[in-house]
Amino acid sequence: MDKAVDERDGQKVARKIREAILRLELRPGLTLDEADLAEKMNVSRTPVREAIIQLISDGLVQRHGRKAIVATMDFDEVPKLYDALLVSSRLIHRLAAEHRTEEDLAAIERTMLDFEQSTDISNGVARSEANLQFHLAISRAAHNRYFSGFYDSALLSTIRLARACFAQVGTVEYLNPTTKEELAAHLAETERQHRALFAAIKAGSVELADQIAVDHYVLTRRRVEKVLFHVDPAVEQVDLSVAPP
Repeated sequence: MDKAVDERDGQKVARKIREAILRLELRPGLTLDEADLAEKMNVSRTPVREAIIQLISDGLVQRHGRKAIVATMDFDEVPKLYDALLVSSRLIHRLAAEHRTEEDLAAIERTMLDFEQSTDISNGVARSEANLQFHLAISRAAHNRYFSGFYDSALLSTIRLARACFAQVGTVEYLNPTTKEELAAHLAETERQHRALFAAIKAGSVELADQIAVDHYVLTRRRVEKVLFHVDPAVEQVDLSVAPP
């Protein structure tokens, strides 16, 4: 983690710790020592304490008695997590198409292009970070902090799950049963869907943004389930006719 963080900026401290959690540098179940984190980041304990409170709210940290630990992963909860992602994603994309501003569109397009540039590198973490920023830009474009909070929490949890599924000791990268060819095809389809999402939001097409959000959810879920549950996408049945939330 960066050792040159401005201690007056609690949000920056929270971002640094969140990145460490999502990169699996801070593993699930690990106790977060305020003094140790403050020393590593060259800050006082106050912004670290504030950051932990924020991360508890985000669902990435949880209380365990008097200690704060990196939130554990309950794989029995995975179906519920993906239900939450589907519902919240549809809400966010509908709202983004309705309420986005020109500034929002510029941010979405910029993060979309950043992701496309990241697909040429071998670092899966960097790709995942770029993907996260694209979706957070859409979340901000919804201009509803209540729905955005719901969506951001589900999004962060699913990204964390995906990174855990594709993790090796000391690295985070895509593993078998994914081949290089499958990864390339997945990234190409992801780029296509990102551009379709951006176009729908830019056009203010609420229904189209909703439908593409469902397609994108299916793409994301299938990729994780292929590793987590060894699901064969050729036989998986997915209901795409869900009524709008």
